[in-house]
Amino acid sequence: MTGYRTNEQLEAGVPYAGDESAYLFTVVLSLLIGVALVWILWRGRQIWLLTWSAGLIIASIAYLTWVVVR
Repeated sequence: MTGYRTNEQLEAGVPYAGDESAYLFTVVLSLLIGVALVWILWRGRQIWLLTWSAGLIIASIAYLTWVVVR
């Protein structure tokens, strides 16, 4: 089987994940954005946005923990 737009041979049944550094950058950026939003919104009392930001922080930390543990 050949890869999309290239003649690179891919192993059948295994999805091509590419470079994981892009995932790591996105998670770290999400963590920073989540922390910044919580800090900014704490004074604004926007509870729904504060909740989403806290969820983003939790998801980012969970992913980073999973990457380190595996």
